[in-house]
Amino acid sequence: MRKTFILLVPLISGLFIYSCFKGGVLNRDLVFKNDNGNVVFSHVYHVKVKKQHCSYCHPKIFKKKFGADKFTMKDIWNGKYCGVCHNGSRAFDAKNPRNCIKCHKPKSGEKQ
Repeated sequence: MRKTFILLVPLISGLFIYSCFKGGVLNRDLVFKNDNGNVVFSHVYHVKVKKQHCSYCHPKIFKKKFGADKFTMKDIWNGKYCGVCHNGSRAFDAKNPRNCIKCHKPKSGEKQ
């Protein structure tokens, strides 16, 4: 039983990681629809550029299923969800109005 477990864990983990990188969510942006400009989250930037491991955010901060977490800017400003990092210490401060455009992308035809 123990040998089977030792062999299956790396295999299952490897398949999960492979599926994330090979055409999965790590290679594309996630777009959160928002009235104040859609929020574009880049897994490529956070995982490949910033070298954050998936387990840093999942499942501690965010559920693995896209759209499963319902949160507001107030939650982020209170240090939850994106605000865990985007607090001005670890990453840019989400409370600073000059930083809104870093996440919220204006709709086409709108000024930045």
